[in-house]
Amino acid sequence: MLLAAWVTAVTAVILIVPGALVGRRMALPWPVAVAVSAPLTLGMVGVFTVLYGAVGIPWNLLTALLMVLVCWLIAWGWDLVGRRIGLLAPSPVDAHAPRLGRPALLGMIAGVLLGAAIIVLTSIRRLMGTTFLGLNNISQVWDALWHADALQWIHQTGDASALHMGDLMNYDTHGFNYYPNTWHALGSLLYPLTGADTVELYNVYSPAVLAFTLPISVGATAYWLGRARLAPDQAAVFAAVGAAITAVFPSLPYVELAFTSVPNAVGVSLAPVTAVLVTTAISDRRRILPAALAIAGTAATHPSGLVVVAVIVGLWWLLQLLPNPVRGRLADAATLAATGVVALVLISPVIIGTLKISENNELAGFEFRDDQANLATALTRATFQGTELLGHQYPLLYLLIPAAIGFGWLIWSRNWAVAAAWLLFIAATTNAIYEIGGPVSRVLGTLGGYFYNSPHRLTFVVSIFTAIAAGIGVGVLVLGAVRLLDRTDRLRSPLLLPAATLVALLLVMGAGAVRYADNGAIATQYRSEARIGLEDVAAYKWLAQQPGAQDTVILNNLDQGSGWMYPVADLTPLFPFYRANDFSQRQADLYWNVGKIGSDPAIDQTVRDLNIRYVFDSPPSYWWFQNGPQNLAEGIFGDPFLTLRDAGAPGLREIYRQGDVTIFEVTEDVRNGGN
Repeated sequence: MLLAAWVTAVTAVILIVPGALVGRRMALPWPVAVAVSAPLTLGMVGVFTVLYGAVGIPWNLLTALLMVLVCWLIAWGWDLVGRRIGLLAPSPVDAHAPRLGRPALLGMIAGVLLGAAIIVLTSIRRLMGTTFLGLNNISQVWDALWHADALQWIHQTGDASALHMGDLMNYDTHGFNYYPNTWHALGSLLYPLTGADTVELYNVYSPAVLAFTLPISVGATAYWLGRARLAPDQAAVFAAVGAAITAVFPSLPYVELAFTSVPNAVGVSLAPVTAVLVTTAISDRRRILPAALAIAGTAATHPSGLVVVAVIVGLWWLLQLLPNPVRGRLADAATLAATGVVALVLISPVIIGTLKISENNELAGFEFRDDQANLATALTRATFQGTELLGHQYPLLYLLIPAAIGFGWLIWSRNWAVAAAWLLFIAATTNAIYEIGGPVSRVLGTLGGYFYNSPHRLTFVVSIFTAIAAGIGVGVLVLGAVRLLDRTDRLRSPLLLPAATLVALLLVMGAGAVRYADNGAIATQYRSEARIGLEDVAAYKWLAQQPGAQDTVILNNLDQGSGWMYPVADLTPLFPFYRANDFSQRQADLYWNVGKIGSDPAIDQTVRDLNIRYVFDSPPSYWWFQNGPQNLAEGIFGDPFLTLRDAGAPGLREIYRQGDVTIFEVTEDVRNGGN
């Protein structure tokens, strides 16, 4: 547990400190700089890792520090320009306007820390106590292997460019592949700082990042909404409770941890606070650059976050800014446009990369609809966050009743944009579960396509809005109780509001304890030995000790997930992931003719060309259609290693067998070409 605590603490530092320092240098007040620190940090990482990759500068602690220094100097220059150019001057501030008090600020910090503690403890203690290998447990979900591979790849090669991820995905061709990997690049800096191995790092770093991005973003957004009608100290109650209550919602982040879609969850979690920063640039144009950088960080972490930002800001502009402009409709539109243009420049690698792989990653092609659902059940699940991992645990009324109160407050306070965005994503989630039909379904399907039309990913977005509303709802009750108590002379005190906030946080802590077992079980779903287990891990480590294993390539069946040998034992598999962009002809020939090694000279030459010495087999494969003999008429591609498993190969010698795992060594005759 000490290692987990240390990784969590270091994660908080590298995630928050760089962005906060640069944001403060760009004239953001300290509370604002800290609130938007995560998207600013990831924005810097996203831009600089691509630049470093283009000129061959390795990504490591030293170059990361150089990045922060350069960005701080740029921020200093931007601040200097902002002071001298009247166009960037902020709108006048009322000198007599109330300021945020220290007790209120401490309450917000307490809410964030409470939310972070609940998330980390719920996720990691359960992982350590109930799964095989504890912190070294291997998730059985498809995406987890890619995330672990990427962490280790960036750490070992120093290449963190999102445009170079094809070098990892396909050992032979290094075909182009774009992947938004700022989350992985930041995480790779933890290796020298924590001493954790890749699997430990992945298992702790995943919840640790969300433990800070979610509470901070939800809390900051709740505060911004509260300031529409309330004094700073009162709005701070919304922020404190919203930050803490985030950790109680099953979908924030426990469902996403189970499905290992962490970069998507982090990107979306950054979206609300990024949108808030964009809106404040209207009144203070010095925030154009930090807002653009925050957009870049959100998009580079995962493009889905950019979609959420666009929805919130677009609806805010349409429903709130147009009727009530700050500087005038044209001037306000120009400010938003300027922010967008700068952001487009910063996210150009995201745009280029996404367009280049669009043919292989058609978003609209994904569908996860429930054949048993109807419109009513789909709407219920979408509204009440009823994902498949919750079973019959929803609706959680003690969370949804405060959210309903918060929704009412949003309508009363005329915060139309967030309420509309919430309803829009409920509709998109409903359509992802059950096809509504007609043009509406096509529009919602396009929006949902950026989330693969996956109900659990869309539910995550809905849950963020629900958590914001729940924080506001509890905050409304706290403020109401304080107002009643304040009418009694004996109870009237400046400490009444902080005390009431503390009571609310203690109630949230109790809710976290109530949900601990269920949320922990959700977070650690798919952690059994279904495909990769103790036998596989033992085989990886045994193979790593064999002659030449560290210097040659291991032929493996990518469908089996044996690419885990790379993050577990630092071996080089021919296929490090469950897929490979630009599959080469010689890879295909070898993969489907492994049983001919030693009898087919062309296959033997490929073995030598690819420097293969060992073959690793560990059924079953991930998907049902990848197992058994091939039957294309029935849609079964089959298992290419089935012949090898049944009859062996003339050029392979079995050297290891334990359970379902078999390791073969290429004979010397094949390796030497018969010489």
